[in-house]
Amino acid sequence: MASGALTPAQAEAAGFPLSTVLAGIDAAALAGRDAALAERDAAVAERDALAAQLAALQSAPVTAGALPAISDRQFFQALAQAGAITHDAALAAVMTGQLPAPIAAAVEALPEAERFAARMLLSGATAFERGHPMVAQLGAALGYDAAALDALWRQAATL
Repeated sequence: MASGALTPAQAEAAGFPLSTVLAGIDAAALAGRDAALAERDAAVAERDALAAQLAALQSAPVTAGALPAISDRQFFQALAQAGAITHDAALAAVMTGQLPAPIAAAVEALPEAERFAARMLLSGATAFERGHPMVAQLGAALGYDAAALDALWRQAATL
């Protein structure tokens, strides 16, 4: 049986004093608000943690292993564009495997035990890995430090 709204006096006579009812409503509303605030705080904390991780990743130095492998064409083309070798020498390296003069001289400066492996790598590889130990060694012989090699690698990867 449906009835209309109770007056405060009727509610109190039925065992539901208005002050108690309102206190219950307030407590439920406050509990809901507190739960929503806790969820918001957790989301803000998660957002801040992710932002800190992103900032750390963006500011971390790029390691040689993080750079992509590049093709022999990209490698020699980037060297030619940088002026380290001539365009003709880059073409000959890609087409025939003939090492450009500055690279051949760098290979000759290596200890004798390493020369054959260096020639095989440079004239026969179809892809070059920035993290290969010989890259740093030959790069240094050509006047490239680690940062310059990284820049060369990034440029080559765009070609």
